Amino acid sequence: MKNTRRAILLIIKAALLLFAGAVGVKCILDPDYSKYGGLIAGLLLPFGPEVICRIFKCKFSFRIELIYYIFIFVALDMGICMDLYKTVPYFDKTVHLCSGVLSALVGHYMMVYFKANKTPNIFKAFFIMFCSISIAVAWEFFEFACDKFLGQSMQQLVSVGVDDTMYDLLMATIGSGIGGYLLTIPHFVEYLEED
Repeated sequence: MKNTRRAILLIIKAALLLFAGAVGVKCILDPDYSKYGGLIAGLLLPFGPEVICRIFKCKFSFRIELIYYIFIFVALDMGICMDLYKTVPYFDKTVHLCSGVLSALVGHYMMVYFKANKTPNIFKAFFIMFCSISIAVAWEFFEFACDKFLGQSMQQLVSVGVDDTMYDLLMATIGSGIGGYLLTIPHFVEYLEED
């Protein structure tokens, strides 16, 4: 059963990387298709679980890794590369809300790594929440860099000004709060980490 699950995750990861490769080819062949930010993220983010597990000496369950890869597919491949951010109302805000919940796991694993997971729940929730918000800010910096250096419009500053970035951060903060709260519930953490 474990080998089957590992194989499923490897196939999904390979599919994500192949999709990113296809985006790269399209960027080369079609100068109007400027999805370089999606290409960069699509080539790097599938390796997120390995990087996090190596840094914090943890192991993701099948469930967590599967949710992560599905999120990457929805956020990058469907959102950026298939333009759902521009065509589906509230798609962007929903993705940022979910990213806050999902990236809260990084804060959780940081606490476990530093053996701070026995602290009071209020501290755990705020620590996890602020780690997750930091990831949201780092993503907005990435979008800003893509806009400035690659000539993209990931932040949609021309059409919506700073509102897009601020609403993205607001939704990620709400998601971070939800994730921070959920990760203080032992049964929820056990369910997520169950393999």
